[in-house]
Amino acid sequence: MNVGSGGDISQSMKRANNKVRLGSVRVVATLLSTVLIIGASILGVAYKFVDDIGTSVASNRSTVQVVPPDASLLNARRLPAILSTEIRIGGLIRSLSASLQSFPEQSCLVVSVEGQRITSIKPNLPVIPASNMKLLTAVAALEVLGPEFVYTTKVVGLSAANQVVGDLWLVGGGDPLLSTVGYPLTENYPTLHPTNIGLLIDALTAAGITEITGNIVGDESRYDTERFTPSLGLGVRTTEVGPLGSLMLNDGVVLASPIKPDQPALSAAQEFLRLLNERGIVVRGTAKVGTASADLPVIASINSAPLSDVVAEMLTNSDNNTAELILKEIGLSRLSTGTRVAGTQVVQSVLQEFGLPVEGLVIVDGSGLDRGNRATCSLFTSILEKDGGFGLLGSGLAVAGQTGTLRDLLGDTAASERLRAKTGTLTGAKALSGYVVYGPEKAANFSLILNGSGVSNQGEYRPIWNGIANALGGLSDRPSVTDIAP
Repeated sequence: MNVGSGGDISQSMKRANNKVRLGSVRVVATLLSTVLIIGASILGVAYKFVDDIGTSVASNRSTVQVVPPDASLLNARRLPAILSTEIRIGGLIRSLSASLQSFPEQSCLVVSVEGQRITSIKPNLPVIPASNMKLLTAVAALEVLGPEFVYTTKVVGLSAANQVVGDLWLVGGGDPLLSTVGYPLTENYPTLHPTNIGLLIDALTAAGITEITGNIVGDESRYDTERFTPSLGLGVRTTEVGPLGSLMLNDGVVLASPIKPDQPALSAAQEFLRLLNERGIVVRGTAKVGTASADLPVIASINSAPLSDVVAEMLTNSDNNTAELILKEIGLSRLSTGTRVAGTQVVQSVLQEFGLPVEGLVIVDGSGLDRGNRATCSLFTSILEKDGGFGLLGSGLAVAGQTGTLRDLLGDTAASERLRAKTGTLTGAKALSGYVVYGPEKAANFSLILNGSGVSNQGEYRPIWNGIANALGGLSDRPSVTDIAP
């Protein structure tokens, strides 16, 4: 474990500080400032005789350069900054050290405050990041697609008077949040920004359509038909993700069936047919799957929430289907191929374009469910630092004790409601990366990824999570330099 210090004080300062016991930071600062000013004056006289004097004094592994009296180091204004840093961040370092006495071997941690990585344990060790991989997917999606991007789901066909003559095609646009009204109520973490498919039926009704003479055909041709990552464990297929496709309604769930169909486009067509019948629109045919002709006119369409909201949904609720479909959309946008492999290539290239540390990075999927993924705490911390905690990434994370996957976690710590983070869980892997807000537009960031036998058990990870949350929860922006300055 490498625990750095946020600020150093020379040995003479420390001796002075130990002797003065006035109980007031302002008084201490005033006395020490006076000493510095007197010393600066003496050096000023010497400077008249010797030009460009410089002396280096080593203290606590840092180097402080003593320069002519107009330099900031010997200016009284510098001392309050040193003391402010020592009081605030020095205390945080000590708290973190106390909570990290027992740390799993194949794990990593980085804590960064005000641009300084104050705690670093194996930051460059490639580990299984679990759902923290969604942070990489989010960063690439916002860069490639843009925060205002929307998914469009449409129905196409030939209409005449009150009829759709022939088949009505339900064309998927990759929207991972396409839902019926009641579906979010059935979810453990309800969808935050669902796209209501009922609005398509409203549009058909408004257009006067009362009959469809053919079939309801689901079109999922936007992406490939790889339903699962090939190396994904059988235990998480269907239950945690997939079967995937560009036309998924209610995550591929048929509410009347306990088993997900293998073809999400078919189940979407079946559900859409049922909804049409409920609204009094007669369908003469059945539900099928196919590819619509590009020249068929659009009868109605609906858009998703903007991508910034879709990404927030993915991060807050750790939505696996959303992550995987976003990955395919990224591949389609930049490489004209709506596949998982294309998406992973784009994510890798975006991170490299940003100049982020990608050594040891292995991207297998977008959700982090595959155990072949590898990433470092250094990479995640760099991503968090880039956002700062108040951008689209930081604002989209789950809040401790309040929302998403942190709804029931860390609410009893000192960082409750101020900690925003992305969780991650697999057998033998537990991750938590995010921010703790400690002042106006100020947030410390951290990345903690535990790997090893038993680390996903509450008795193993909870003490570490709680220790870090309590330590960061005690961080404050006071005393500030203004508070201390004489």
